[in-house]
Amino acid sequence: MGRPRYGWWGYVKDMIRRYPSLKEEYADLHTQTVTPSYTGLPGGGSVSRATELISCRELPSNKQREYEAVRRAIVTTERMAAGRDRLKIVELVFWKRTFTLRGAARTIPCGYDTAQRYHSDFIKAVAAHYGFLDL
Repeated sequence: MGRPRYGWWGYVKDMIRRYPSLKEEYADLHTQTVTPSYTGLPGGGSVSRATELISCRELPSNKQREYEAVRRAIVTTERMAAGRDRLKIVELVFWKRTFTLRGAARTIPCGYDTAQRYHSDFIKAVAAHYGFLDL
């Protein structure tokens, strides 16, 4: 018997690869600008509730869902046994893209089969948080 094939597998891997840029974009939305006002009017002629407006900004709905799915998978993985090693595999393979799975396994160090399992577990965790799998 072979392994089950998931149609969403590639999409979830791309979602994980995009996470650093989504995280940066999300952080930019929640950062207050410190540009001075040059209008000469008190209050700068703009809305005076800047902090409230910052807290209400979100990414577009699909990007927000992708960001939240990966973020929740990271939190879940951190709490697992060998959580740091698991996230190190994800970081080296998906975010830094400096190693293949085999090379990342040597860096941790762990066996290739263990690295494969960590890799697969993380992808499935993201898929579950996104809604592709039941938790």
